[in-house]
Amino acid sequence: MINLVKNIFIFVIFIFSYGIFSKTWADLESEKEIQVYGSERSAKFTSSNIFYDVENWTNHYSVRALGIYRFYDYPKAKTKSVFPFYYHIQSKSDHREYKRIINLNRTVEKDAVDQSFYPFLFWGKDTGSSYMTSIPFFFSSRSETKSKLGFPVIPLLYYHNRDISGENRNHYTRFLTLFHSEVSDQKGFHNFSIFPLIYYSKDNYLFLPLILFYQNHHTNINEYWFGPIYFWTNKAKEERLFVGFPFIAHYRAEGKEFDLVFPLYLNYANEEEDYHINLLWYTKTNSANVNLATNDGNIYLDFDFGLFYNLVGFSQRTKVLSGVGSTPKNKTIDSTDPKVVKKREFNRENSNSFIGYQLLFGIFSYEKSDSKKHIRLLPLAWFTWDEASDDNVVLLPPFFPIWLSYQSDDLEYKVLFPLYGKQKDKDSEFRAYLLNVYLTEDSKEDNRKERSYLWPIVNVYESDQGSGHRVLPFYIHRINQKAETKISNTYTLFSIYQKSENPSGSHRDFLFWPLWISYENRDNSNYQKESSLWVTPFFYRNWRESGTRTNILWFIDWEWSKESDLATKFQTKPVINVEKKESLSHLLIFPFYKSNTSFSVIPLSFNSWTKDSFTTFTLLNYLSWNKTGHYYNFLYLFESENTESNYKFKSLGGLLSGFQKKPSEMERITFLWLGYDDRSYKTIYNFFPIVRTADADKEKSRLYGPFLYYLFDSEEEKTELMLAGLGYYHNKTKSDQQYSTYILLGALYQEKTELERGYLKRGSLWGWLWEYQTEENGYEKFSILKLFSYTKETDGTKKIMGISI
Repeated sequence: MINLVKNIFIFVIFIFSYGIFSKTWADLESEKEIQVYGSERSAKFTSSNIFYDVENWTNHYSVRALGIYRFYDYPKAKTKSVFPFYYHIQSKSDHREYKRIINLNRTVEKDAVDQSFYPFLFWGKDTGSSYMTSIPFFFSSRSETKSKLGFPVIPLLYYHNRDISGENRNHYTRFLTLFHSEVSDQKGFHNFSIFPLIYYSKDNYLFLPLILFYQNHHTNINEYWFGPIYFWTNKAKEERLFVGFPFIAHYRAEGKEFDLVFPLYLNYANEEEDYHINLLWYTKTNSANVNLATNDGNIYLDFDFGLFYNLVGFSQRTKVLSGVGSTPKNKTIDSTDPKVVKKREFNRENSNSFIGYQLLFGIFSYEKSDSKKHIRLLPLAWFTWDEASDDNVVLLPPFFPIWLSYQSDDLEYKVLFPLYGKQKDKDSEFRAYLLNVYLTEDSKEDNRKERSYLWPIVNVYESDQGSGHRVLPFYIHRINQKAETKISNTYTLFSIYQKSENPSGSHRDFLFWPLWISYENRDNSNYQKESSLWVTPFFYRNWRESGTRTNILWFIDWEWSKESDLATKFQTKPVINVEKKESLSHLLIFPFYKSNTSFSVIPLSFNSWTKDSFTTFTLLNYLSWNKTGHYYNFLYLFESENTESNYKFKSLGGLLSGFQKKPSEMERITFLWLGYDDRSYKTIYNFFPIVRTADADKEKSRLYGPFLYYLFDSEEEKTELMLAGLGYYHNKTKSDQQYSTYILLGALYQEKTELERGYLKRGSLWGWLWEYQTEENGYEKFSILKLFSYTKETDGTKKIMGISI
């Protein structure tokens, strides 16, 4: 709080002081920074003395008087100033102009005009636009397409934005941050919100959190959600998803498709695998189709027959005409040996001859393509082989197989339709009984054993890494073991339960939707035991060993804390079953807040205390007190701070008065500019106009009398003044030995050097009585009363009163 108030004070001083400085354009100001002297100055200045300078040469005219008045008429701009009250600059080549009278500013640049009464009010205009701002209370802006209005210092109150693009006008309004609306001529009332109940956009979205409704619409993406119903589509990628949780799902994308009507219908296919089960029987009539197809110049006759949507299905392809030079487009199989694959490697479209059978809606499938064959009994994978390996495959009957048997050193695949199926390799064994009534799977990896009933509805498994079971779609339970941590997850149609256990403790989470009831329990040796219940957004409660906390509708909040009886703290022996006292830790009934150590009326007053301290910020007064001292501040008009090591008092940040004392010494005592200040880097005795001294590392300063004598001496320079410089002035730069000396402001005597060309000037009465100038290039000039002059130019030419001799 102290630093905040201090920063505000510094910022206020800065913005007030900033207003007296001029706005500049670098290209216009740079031409005034060139300094001339010696032989060059004598050619360009018609008059030059301590009171004024007059410059007059090609396209350059300037007058400078008393260090306050400036007038420049240079090639790029005209400038006039009376510091610090007035400043004016105007470009000669374009429409740029700036004028300031004290803190009233006006800037013109091209078609833009900006004005301000710094730092309180800013206003301006440009082609088709204007603005006005009063920091920090008010701002507005207007253009041909937009207008804004708001109150930054109280953003909760009101804000609006008017946007006009072409023939469409859009109005944005926000009130109390809770209400927001947008209206346009083309879209009408198209955006609205009441936080946190409703979020609405006519073109893009509608979100009602309490009833779980959400709608989002864009050019290529549409999204809808209402409770368990969800739909999403991406037109650019030709991708879409529909979910009626948990029974219906439909998904389509390039190379992927998925359909589910649980538990009657399942269709899944991608580039590596495909599955299809249909128990709906929704085809009302039988169907038979005959078509002609072409492939690589060949002509084929395709025949399809289906009964009750593939309760029984048959497909056939016969080549009727071969193309010239045509070759079969069958995919090649890496080996003629039988193997098991998730997705078949050939189909009718890339075959010359094809026969396929499907029974029981795709649960049993057999296909023969040219010399290759495959068979599958769901949920077994596809068994694929070539006629070259027929000696190892037993298929009965060969035309309509009911029994298939194959066995080798590392693979066994058997099907007795519809009673039995077996798939075994060196790492796993899979068995199916009565199609999907009962399934078993044993895998050497992690010693996994899995059993399914009416697959995929009921499933039970266990392994070295965990176990689980499910009853779709109602219940799923999984347990995973990772090192010493055991993680359990349970899902139902309306809830999620997660549990994590390890030697150091446990952690439980529970969520019930759509009411969004959340429960969390933590029992960890590294932390205190803790539980929390959250009924969004109306109620929150937290239990822990040290107390409980409750919140209702965000605006009412209280907490009870438990502390051991103080008497037990002084026992020398352990005390078992120590009773803890329960007390109200804090209570919030907005805007009132009360705790054991604080009381506040938000945002007017904040107060806190402990056994040994007290802090308050009320009615712009800030006070912090403890046994060792205090700190008090009233808008930095008054500051007082007391610690064990020192005491400080300041008024107006120390500008009006200041006092600082240590137990054994006085560090500071000042009033206005008078007093004593012993800082870590500098010691100052200030009793001006009698005496002022300052001593620091490698520099010192002395001031005696009302500017009778002043001395500043450091490693870099030395400066001496008498009578405030009116009687005597001397400044010397020690690094390059450059110096300037004035007696009676140069009326009695002046001497000045410049590093460039070794320039040295001496004279009296600012050169009017006499003046002598020399340069290393041979230039010399001596004048008396500006009437008689002797000059020796750099080429050796000598002149008397400007006449060569």
